[in-house]
Amino acid sequence: MASPIKDDDTVKTPEDFPPLLSKKFNITDVKRDALKWDKEWEAAIASSTAADVLKEMSRFLDDSCFTPDAMEFFHQDLRRVQNNVAKILRDLFDEGHFDTIWLLLNAAEKKRHINEGLKGACEAPTFWGQDCRALCPEVTVSNLLMQGGKAFVDFLARVLELTESSLQPAFLPNPWWEQASNLPNPWWEETPDVPPRRQISQSTKLMFEVATINRNKFIGHFIMSSVLSIVSDITNRSGGMKGVLHVMENTKGYVARALAQVKTTFRDKPLVRCENCTKTPEEIGQGVRFMVCSICKAKLNFEIHYCSQSCQKQDWSLHKRTCGKKPVSKGLSGTKGDSLWAFSDSDPTANMIRDFGKKEGRHLTSLRDIGVNPCKGKRTPAADRQAEMLEADRNVDYFLFTASGEAVRFVIDDPGAKMIFRINRGWVMTKSSDTGLDAMGEYILKAMSGYSGLSRRSNSVRNTGRALPKRSWGWRRRVENMERVRL
Repeated sequence: MASPIKDDDTVKTPEDFPPLLSKKFNITDVKRDALKWDKEWEAAIASSTAADVLKEMSRFLDDSCFTPDAMEFFHQDLRRVQNNVAKILRDLFDEGHFDTIWLLLNAAEKKRHINEGLKGACEAPTFWGQDCRALCPEVTVSNLLMQGGKAFVDFLARVLELTESSLQPAFLPNPWWEQASNLPNPWWEETPDVPPRRQISQSTKLMFEVATINRNKFIGHFIMSSVLSIVSDITNRSGGMKGVLHVMENTKGYVARALAQVKTTFRDKPLVRCENCTKTPEEIGQGVRFMVCSICKAKLNFEIHYCSQSCQKQDWSLHKRTCGKKPVSKGLSGTKGDSLWAFSDSDPTANMIRDFGKKEGRHLTSLRDIGVNPCKGKRTPAADRQAEMLEADRNVDYFLFTASGEAVRFVIDDPGAKMIFRINRGWVMTKSSDTGLDAMGEYILKAMSGYSGLSRRSNSVRNTGRALPKRSWGWRRRVENMERVRL
């Protein structure tokens, strides 16, 4: 058994304690496969109770190990970490457009940064190293990516508010973890064959407090590591950040903020609906188990859902035409078959797009189907040519022309940006004048600035509005400050 911990010189490092939880759950080495490592930890956390976690952590430690001086040191150490976290977050939220930049990132980039934060926290000086991750059920990739990543911003804001509200160490509340407070020591009567060198405590009150301190240290190091990863990408203009910075620098601030806000309303995953009655499991109630068409699943690896055998029978007259032959569904709102599944059923923009397809006598199956609206007057010859080319090639968002007359295809990859652009394009194309064209053209030209032969002169597009200047946010200074703060 361990001797009592008296001061910071005798505080054990993560290397001194065996990896109890990661070994118990057979967690893959993060350096070998980071994605698998993350999935295994999320599954382990979901299958554990706080009492289970505390029991494993009490295997080599109990209340008798911790002196008052040691507890005071632990509290001071946590507060030092939290002061650094508060300084970093306050600086970002006050000056850096950080939340907008984060929300505009694609999901893969967000996931990468959160994983970098988790890896950094696992390597930080805490009692149990990566096992501390089991103390933080709220700090998972899936949780923090909810609402298009808004959950991560909300989490940072909550931690900042908590740490700034008191000069004492702040403990982020979590009902799951707090269930383990003041439990009896599960190892008290399970003494080893070798005579113990001291009396084992029956209580886990101090043990729970030490684990709680390390839980909050882990959260602090996670925040510093994830934010440093994001800000480093901003400073270095990495591939994943380049498109976001382009939007920030070449549009007015409110445009970027509006686009970021729209992304927070997206669904995190498609809905499951009964192909016949169109209801979701939540609408039907608890206990319902949806079925899938076994033939489509076996032959096509394609899922058609039904809430009951009765609904499956009622839908058979329609489904039998393609069953096992083609992966065809009704494209019910919010499901995988709906190209706009990420948008809420009450989202007016998404419903407008869906209704647009119906008015044209066909279903809108993807964003490429947002074509060119009829003009309310007479278009110019150039606008007529643009409309004809866009209808002929619906994958293109707009056509530009070089001074020599060569057509250049402009295509937006981001679905949110594509939707907003095409809706605006449709509105502009209904006008017989050039109303709204200058601003749209300016955005396109800046997006295509690397293409030789394009210019404002050749495209007759005037400079409108004030764009955010490049590198105006002092990100390199922030990275240097964060590195210094973490030391």
